[in-house]
Amino acid sequence: MAAMAWEKLRAAASRSGDLPLDALREILLRLSAKELCRLRAVSPTWRSLTYDRAFIAAHMARHWKPLLAFARRGEDHTHSVDLVDLSGELVRRMPRSEDGIGVLGTRLELVCVASKYRHMALWVLNPATGAALALPWCHSEYMGNGPDERFSLGYGYVERYAFGRVSTTGEYKALRITRGFLGDPNDKICEVITVDADGSNHGVWREMQRPPSLICTGDAVSRDSSISDEMKCVVVGGVVHFMIDFKTIYFNSMEISVEPGSIASFNLETEEWMPTLRGPAPVRSFLRDNIRKYSYFDLDVQLSLSELHGSLVTVHNIHYSSMDLWFLSDFEKGLWVKKYSLPSQVAGLLVYPLLVLDDERVLLMHGTDGVVCLGMKTGVYTYDLKTGAYTHELDLEMGSFDWGKSIGIYTGSLLSP
Repeated sequence: MAAMAWEKLRAAASRSGDLPLDALREILLRLSAKELCRLRAVSPTWRSLTYDRAFIAAHMARHWKPLLAFARRGEDHTHSVDLVDLSGELVRRMPRSEDGIGVLGTRLELVCVASKYRHMALWVLNPATGAALALPWCHSEYMGNGPDERFSLGYGYVERYAFGRVSTTGEYKALRITRGFLGDPNDKICEVITVDADGSNHGVWREMQRPPSLICTGDAVSRDSSISDEMKCVVVGGVVHFMIDFKTIYFNSMEISVEPGSIASFNLETEEWMPTLRGPAPVRSFLRDNIRKYSYFDLDVQLSLSELHGSLVTVHNIHYSSMDLWFLSDFEKGLWVKKYSLPSQVAGLLVYPLLVLDDERVLLMHGTDGVVCLGMKTGVYTYDLKTGAYTHELDLEMGSFDWGKSIGIYTGSLLSP
């Protein structure tokens, strides 16, 4: 149908008169965003119509489907950030000159990209325009008195970036967690920078209050982080949530001073840390009661965070047994509801839920930290909640390090001006 509509439009373009506007609009709405971007050059009328916000909204309502954003390293050593649909079709490729890049696991109209080899480097990409905004490669000034001397002599390695949108203003903010190289693991610095709603301009890095506890951010000593670490941070509704690192806290103090499964949250709008959120009660009980059956490492790897249906979700993956998805229903009261429990065939090592699709399939990423898990391929899978079918959907030609194995969800329209 789309191909026939396109041929009609090309034929119409070769004639002197235009189609009636309502008819033209209806035909254009049947085409994909990728095709419409090419057709904008046909005439000023078509260009104006496809840039109209009402048209874009109508097109998104009719055609929206999740697009996966990931960092790609080709066999020819080229690098790019790719957008693909669930069939594996390439929708947009944004070439990058940098090696060792990774996409942050966001669900936004912009894509945020970090670098392994230049830990201060952070870019914001607009897939609709192809524009790339490089954020400042510097730390915040210390109390307004110039560069902070704490960041000299190797101090100031960036452990974690997060990127989210403030709903009240439409602007974006990046959060950066920094600690000293080989320094005190509790000595972390939190900084924030503001990015315009269209990703075209930015402010300056500003230092915020320190995290209230030791949060899961990765291994600053090796300047690397596992995919397990990556999945312990998620942004939901303008709030950045971090799993608190109970494992490291225990090994440093030899006592459990923080409940396993607890979460530290930073509000991007108020730029303040919120009260510590307790994890789901059954998860806390399981972790406490099985401390002798599992190592602290095993218990730590079982937990991750996700955003599903716009809610914060604690994922408790008892490997090769079950994967329980606990949805936060009330932050103030710390109430959680277990909406889904996925079976053993899904609950593999390094398997993480990304989305719940409209047809009641759960989209999952099967990652790797350099190990093969029961012969499962890395890539993207779906689990059908109605039929129980677990299907390997596509492989992703991803980057060669752990940050590069993160997947973002592009929620915007490629037609956006």
